[in-house]
Amino acid sequence: MRNITKAIAGLLLIGGVPHLFAQPGQSGMAFLKLGVSGRGTAMADAGSAFVTGAAATYYNPAGLIPVESTPAASQLMFMHREWIQDTRMEFLGTSIALGDDNALGASINSTTVSDIEIRTRPGPADGTFTSREFSIGLSFAHRFTSDLRIGVTGKFLYQKIFVDEGSGYAADLGAIWKSPVDSLTIGAALCNIGSMGALRSERTTLPSLLRVGPAYALGVDQGQMEATFAADFVRIFPEKRDYLNAGAELRFNSFVAARGGYQFGSEGRGLTLGVGISYGVLVLDYAFAKISSDLGDAHTISLALNL
Repeated sequence: MRNITKAIAGLLLIGGVPHLFAQPGQSGMAFLKLGVSGRGTAMADAGSAFVTGAAATYYNPAGLIPVESTPAASQLMFMHREWIQDTRMEFLGTSIALGDDNALGASINSTTVSDIEIRTRPGPADGTFTSREFSIGLSFAHRFTSDLRIGVTGKFLYQKIFVDEGSGYAADLGAIWKSPVDSLTIGAALCNIGSMGALRSERTTLPSLLRVGPAYALGVDQGQMEATFAADFVRIFPEKRDYLNAGAELRFNSFVAARGGYQFGSEGRGLTLGVGISYGVLVLDYAFAKISSDLGDAHTISLALNL
């Protein structure tokens, strides 16, 4: 029973077998809809306005440039996630400062579902196979004014399911605006705009989406603590689905952070929780997400090195 559930969950995740998704508007390459950092995931992926560093290559490339009029920072980050039924996700990203007002980013984002059984008749499985999907991206961000940052990402996409392979290209466009209200920023990102080549005889539809929302940071107890509140409205165009992601973070002395969030409108995802620890140039973040329908829980850990 576990192997059957695993196979179904894996195919639902990868979304790359077109005939399984004959209903109009269904998209594949589902890993492009999931967050890539412990911090972002713990805050329900409401990251369009507050994201910084390497994670910006996924959430909003404009976040490669910091909010304040300070030089961009450089960071290297690795993430690992255990998701539905032994599905594994990895992300490796970097942000590189190019002077005061420009930054470059690069990323590799991959998903693997192992040991999916091959069955052509009742009885023992004929064998197993592994499904793989990944994207390789290059990002650039520029500070146009002290209040406005713009970013763009270009991505090469690849998927392999059993013996079938497909590839394609996509782009993300993002902006972050520092509003006249102190500590309030607004972010917007248009993601996964592109197309895939044919997988066997049909093309996989990319999950093109829009995320837009605010983030507000509030100092507490004379700066000893800082609270950040964020929300994103997310529209997935092929699926004609809307979500509201909301998250909060309470950081103590820039050392320990507690986080929580909720994704409204999703049938599978809801509450998220997490913690983070910063020590010198190292940042360790963990996130937990409850998945419905007895598909298990998701655990995300990311380690970042601030250069």
